[in-house]
Amino acid sequence: MTVNKQMTKGYKVFWIRYGEPNSERHQIFIKEHSLRKQEPQYPKGRTLFVLNISPYISADSITNAFAERCGPVKSVTFAPRHEESQNGFKVCYIVFEKESGLDKALLLPENYVLLLKSTEDSTTGIIKWCKQYNNSVCDEEKTQKEIEEYMHGYDQRVANRLMEASAKAENRGNPDGWTVVTGTKKRGQRALLRKESAIGKVRQKQAKSNEKKQLLNFYTFQIRESKKQNLAELRKKFEQDKEKLQQLKIKRTFKPF
Repeated sequence: MTVNKQMTKGYKVFWIRYGEPNSERHQIFIKEHSLRKQEPQYPKGRTLFVLNISPYISADSITNAFAERCGPVKSVTFAPRHEESQNGFKVCYIVFEKESGLDKALLLPENYVLLLKSTEDSTTGIIKWCKQYNNSVCDEEKTQKEIEEYMHGYDQRVANRLMEASAKAENRGNPDGWTVVTGTKKRGQRALLRKESAIGKVRQKQAKSNEKKQLLNFYTFQIRESKKQNLAELRKKFEQDKEKLQQLKIKRTFKPF
């Protein structure tokens, strides 16, 4: 990573190596962490500020590297910087148990090489990313086994619930062999009848609404045919009324013999 020289002014340059067989080195910059308003978690006189920490470096490896040369380390805290967070590089606060630990770190020679030793996996770069990806992929056999175990437990729980429900139903019976009948069925039938009645009313209302929406006698020929039909019905009714009247007159005729 390219570091601005003006940004690293006042820092001491160290080098870190990831292991004995590894010849590659990484440059870091250190100085004492001292502010006017010192944070309580970073006490003055015991805190070392480290710049340009690689994203592959762990707190465990930093602790081991500085503890071996400078003394016991109390804590190691990483924090990303605005100008470095885009590349994953970060800063580090190393708090020593004693002030002498910080003094020893600052007295180390310029361009000193720290050898990182960690109980964690020390692979870096593309090899580490491939390993992380492979670890993130689910194992098909393991996943299938977990699914089968879960389904077996689920089936067992369902069977237990059914057995409990059956036992409760049997306990509701009369000791003399009689079955206790409740009004649940009647209430259900009444509710069903009310539901059917309500559905029938809704259907009737919908049918009336549909009749109103229909356009009767919309065309001219329909109007003409409708008038003819009405006229024929009126004539038919007139003839029927005449016949009824004639019959009434005949019935009222006086016949003494």
